[in-house]
Amino acid sequence: MPDNPQPVIILVEPQLGANIGMCARAMLNCGWSRLRLVNPRDGWPQEDARAAAADADAVLEGVEIFDSVDDAIRDCRRVFATTARSRSLAQPVETAEAAAREIASLGSDQSEVAILFGPEASGLDGEAIARADTLVRFPTNPEFPSLNLAQAVLLFGWEWRRAMGETWEVEETESTASRESLERFLGRLFESLEKKDYFLTEDLRPHTEKSLRGLFTRTKATEREVQLLQGLLTALVRDKSSTEEG
Repeated sequence: MPDNPQPVIILVEPQLGANIGMCARAMLNCGWSRLRLVNPRDGWPQEDARAAAADADAVLEGVEIFDSVDDAIRDCRRVFATTARSRSLAQPVETAEAAAREIASLGSDQSEVAILFGPEASGLDGEAIARADTLVRFPTNPEFPSLNLAQAVLLFGWEWRRAMGETWEVEETESTASRESLERFLGRLFESLEKKDYFLTEDLRPHTEKSLRGLFTRTKATEREVQLLQGLLTALVRDKSSTEEG
């Protein structure tokens, strides 16, 4: 863990090593060094990445590789997803400037924040976006909104560095639940719903699960609240007749 509090940058299915390297360079420009990759297309490590990083070796040497977005955000309590897509879910949308201020205001808790960036050609898909509690957009030309991957990382990093230079009054609040805790609850919920024949068809199930995940994700529930939900679920699925017989 670096000395300065900072979020973790997650590149989801990046396609070109050179782009990964340029992202690492942009990160180090802004004081970021925590980089995670989810299923890089050409594997890892990549010589093209090192060549494009322009001596940002400290970032590349600390790269962590994950098989899924869920694994990459398991230890995170807040997840921001950058996207230029039209809204299909109900997460709040912030500008990069507003999101950077919010992250900076978390102080040392920034270490449990993830920022997702999607593949160069397509951006984040719906499944990845559903994992976020906040969506981030850059105020670009609406007729040409797409950004190079490294450009997006640099713009967000620059806004964050600017926000870190300002003084923020941080309200002491209870930490948001980790994604691991939330996923445990969602796993139990989906399993319980299946047993109750809640899913009308298997074709509709993925969409329903994605909507439910988005609902619980954007609430930014605390660990205590997730434990409360676990207790409620336990009470709801408990077999009352067997309890009374016991």
